[in-house]
Amino acid sequence: MFNTLSNSKSLLITVVCCLIMITSCQKDKTITFSETQISKEKETFVEIVLPKANGKTKTAKNINAALNNFACQILNIDSAKSKKETIEESITAFNEAYTNFNKSFLSDFDSKFPRWEALIDGEVSYQNEALVSISMNGSINTGAASSNLKFKFFNFDLTNGKSLTTKDLINDIDAFKAIVKKYYDKELMTTYTSINNDTSDFKLPETIGFNDNGVIIIYDNFDLGHVNTQLLEFTIPFTVVDQYINY
Repeated sequence: MFNTLSNSKSLLITVVCCLIMITSCQKDKTITFSETQISKEKETFVEIVLPKANGKTKTAKNINAALNNFACQILNIDSAKSKKETIEESITAFNEAYTNFNKSFLSDFDSKFPRWEALIDGEVSYQNEALVSISMNGSINTGAASSNLKFKFFNFDLTNGKSLTTKDLINDIDAFKAIVKKYYDKELMTTYTSINNDTSDFKLPETIGFNDNGVIIIYDNFDLGHVNTQLLEFTIPFTVVDQYINY
């Protein structure tokens, strides 16, 4: 009898320990984010704020590599040269591009051109157990009337850090596109009442994002005939499109 009770207690302790270990492992797998800030002021001014996936897992490494690559692409202003692999190298190349640009026109102008600026910023807009959505934007100002703006959503599968496309995220592209177009047309009519814009050749944006309210749709560098605006943005509630979302 005593042996039976002893065995039962041992079994119970073993089960409890296993549950604690499983819970601990699940917590360890949860991806958390911090923030990396870089500010460099030399020949040019560069300010970068990047979300950083914490930890040394494959998921964290893949996420950080994709976000760093985005920053390097923004800073790669000299199309004749290949993109650098690190942010520090990219900032150095950005400075050199500005210096070389000034040297090329030094004989024609009495003073240097206005200092170039690069601003890169990102934030985690949404995260659940399976997916994290990060919005990234970068702008380059080389003294022109308007800066060159690049906006992109990154959506990552949290099991492996894979970057997900719209086709990965949405199970019925045609149905989803039809809903997006309704919101798109409504936004045009509300915001630009004087514009007669043809939306017959409608396309989804390159990337979509998520927040706590739903799916974020952004069209950047948006051109409406004689009117040019940087962004056209709206959010479609989850209640409207939840059936089409894989994550």
